[in-house]
Parts: sequence; structure tokens; C-alpha cells
Amino acid sequence: MPAIFSAPRHRADRRSPLSVRSVIATTAALAAGTLAAVALSGGTLALWSDGSSTTAPTLSSAKFGITAAETWNDTLFTNLLVGETVRQSFTVTNTGDIPATISGSATASAAYEIRYATGVCTTTPLTGTSAITTAKALGTLAAGATASYCLELKVATGATAANTQAFTATIGGAQ
Repeated sequence: MPAIFSAPRHRADRRSPLSVRSVIATTAALAAGTLAAVALSGGTLALWSDGSSTTAPTLSSAKFGITAAETWNDTLFTNLLVGETVRQSFTVTNTGDIPATISGSATASAAYEIRYATGVCTTTPLTGTSAITTAKALGTLAAGATASYCLELKVATGATAANTQAFTATIGGAQ
């Protein structure tokens, strides 16, 4: 009998060779995965680092205040006749840290007119609207400065004789 020689049987390789498209797709997938991992890890660590600090300044708000000082001669304000005036000087000090805009106002009956002026009083009558009606702007006073002002009280026409009236003179400051 003839010898039977049998060769092992192999299956044919059914895998297809690697295509360029599959290599590119695999490389892109690996690159995307690497980028995602780096992004999720918070970035890379630097080999160098540096820091600096500074001392911040202390913050504070400004102080605002004014004081008025006067030495009224009360006898000048008694027994006034219609048309007569009395003038008294006084000082204002800015006790604050910032400039103050000074103004003068007054409350009194219509029998009086009250006016203010910047500077020490003179014998010259003050002009302008009475501070009873409209507050008088007296300018700006620098921080820590002192200035003199004049207050004039005039008995208006039509005032009743032997009448006693109180009045209030107000010096105001605004920033």
C-alpha cells in the first residue's frame, strides 16, 4: 500500500493586513486619550515656581467735622430799632481730614434779616438775600484750617416795637 502522507491542515489566515486608515484611527484614539488624561489631571507640573508678597496699606475713612467759636456781645442785640443792624464776627475750624464746604442759614421771624459774609465784620452793611430765606454759601475750608465769618442781623421794616424774638444762626459744613 502506498504510504499515505498527510500534511497538517491549516486554516487560511482570515485577518486582513493593517490598512493606513486603521493605523491613523488607532493613533488618533491614543492621542485623544492622552490629551484627555492630561487635561483631567490638572495640567503638568512645572519644574520652576516663584511667588511674591507685599504688605497692603491700611485703609481708613476720612473724618469730617467743623466747630464754630463766637463771643457774642448780647447787649448789641437789645433795644434795636427798625432798620438798625448788628454785626458779630465768629470763626469756624475744620476739624476733619478733608475740605468742608461752609454755608450759613438762619431761622427767625420775618421781622429780621440775617446775612453772612466771609471775613471779619466791617462797618459796611452786608448785601444779598437773607439767610432766613436762602442758605448762604461761604466757600470751602481746608482740612485743619480756621476762617473768620461775619453775621449781620437787621431789624426789618414793619417789625413790632418792644418785641422780643429768638433767632437761630446755623453754620453748616458738607464734604
